[in-house]
Amino acid sequence: MIPWDREAEVLARLSQERRDLLAPGQVIGGRLVLGLLGRGGTAQVYRVLRGAGHGAREEALKVLEPTAAASETGRQRFHRECEVAAQVRHPGVVAVLGHGEELPRGSDLDAPLLWAAMELLDGGTSAVLRPRGRERPDVPRILDVLAQAAAGLDAVHAVDVVHGDVKPTNVLLAAPPDRRAAVTDFGLARSLDESRPLARHGRVAGSLPYAAPELLQALRVTSATDVYSLACTAVELLSGEPPYPYATRFAVTRAHLAGRAPKLSRRRRWLPTALDRAVAHGLAVDPAERPPSCSALVEELAAALT
Repeated sequence: MIPWDREAEVLARLSQERRDLLAPGQVIGGRLVLGLLGRGGTAQVYRVLRGAGHGAREEALKVLEPTAAASETGRQRFHRECEVAAQVRHPGVVAVLGHGEELPRGSDLDAPLLWAAMELLDGGTSAVLRPRGRERPDVPRILDVLAQAAAGLDAVHAVDVVHGDVKPTNVLLAAPPDRRAAVTDFGLARSLDESRPLARHGRVAGSLPYAAPELLQALRVTSATDVYSLACTAVELLSGEPPYPYATRFAVTRAHLAGRAPKLSRRRRWLPTALDRAVAHGLAVDPAERPPSCSALVEELAAALT
């Protein structure tokens, strides 16, 4: 298990060991590659240009690592992300603008690359809002970001889909002065009527620090699963760490199932005790006891902080 506060560092170190899959000047999916934006665990993201002249537009292009593309699970997850994003057109959801499989001209790779072109939001992830040390967070900005993400998730739920992996690094920010925020990475999304759980064979297909109890117990997920994960995200953005920042998977899992929500007024003395009640509501073990929607959760958090 990668410690929650070292995830970016570990992924950055691993990414240095990988080669770039695309080079500036190459063309893929009818888009000109401008440069590398970043790397994740299973994919690389590039800045690309689509079109020419006054109609040209910069986009982000996600390319699946060949090792991930070689597995059926990796391919299914990539295609699922594209399919879900195509169902929802909402400013709180990063739109997928096209996808395909192609080997760019001049490439020395052995197999075509799976790619997906997306809206470009290049202001980082919401994790950059997390307070460091004793500094105070930008509460109005955090509430605004959470509200936009919540609206996007509610739109996803309206088409009977659960995101399944809500966390700070899956909420992208536009570069200032644009204040837009949007949810991305639907690789673990599930239909509400899908019986297959997100946890199988003792392993959680998601991010443990933000995982709802029903996900950990391999029970059916609902929109309340995303409400719980968004509450975990809010805890981290407001206090600097997730609800249960423990070192082992066992300790984190046990804490999620125990139902004793952290008191943020103790982590940050200036935070009101009313916030503790709102957080506890979002982190209820029983999905039926959580706020009815992601937006309702954020409204409770905002009321507690104003």
